[in-house]
Amino acid sequence: MKNHAADWLKLTHDSYWLWAESMMVIGMRTSDMMTGRGSERENALMVSEKVKAAADLGMQMAMGGMVSPQAAVSHYRRKVTANRRRLARKKTK
Repeated sequence: MKNHAADWLKLTHDSYWLWAESMMVIGMRTSDMMTGRGSERENALMVSEKVKAAADLGMQMAMGGMVSPQAAVSHYRRKVTANRRRLARKKTK
């Protein structure tokens, strides 16, 4: 038997962390741009990653039909978490 309450709890948890990590990434990138530590490469990467992530999810929807909210949040969260970790490592160097 499927536990719908647990599904909603996981979706809520993952959505919150997607939001929180997104704010962290935006803050790190904004501070880099304002202090002159940002680069053209990072700015281009920021835009191209967003376009690619949206295109990948769109392709999944086109090929397999409906994508669950949990799958969509997980898809974006993997990308945002990777960016947060990469940018945090860059700050410690």
